[in-house]
Amino acid sequence: MDMEQSILVGVIGFALAAGLALVVLLHLRQAETIAKLQIQLDVFVDTSINVARSVDRLSISSNDEQGFEQVSSRRWLVEEARERAKQGSELVGIGKTLGLSGDEVRLLRVQASL
Repeated sequence: MDMEQSILVGVIGFALAAGLALVVLLHLRQAETIAKLQIQLDVFVDTSINVARSVDRLSISSNDEQGFEQVSSRRWLVEEARERAKQGSELVGIGKTLGLSGDEVRLLRVQASL
């Protein structure tokens, strides 16, 4: 092989290696995106189920004002947890302190990662 052929083989080899590296990088990014979407879907499904249960519970006791106070107090707790998370507190500790459920802590974690 002469010098020109060696350079051509080297350039082609470099181009193939760069292309392969690009494909691997794109695959890793897509895998990360899919993992994040799966986490968000899990939180959405769990939260939707809990919302449906809450609506059922409230519709059964629609005349009972105590059910509405419980819902608003849960909203206050979640908002308080968001404020504490913004201040740098750890979500697990916040969840234990405020008595949040597992899906509420996961929802806060997903919202914090966005």
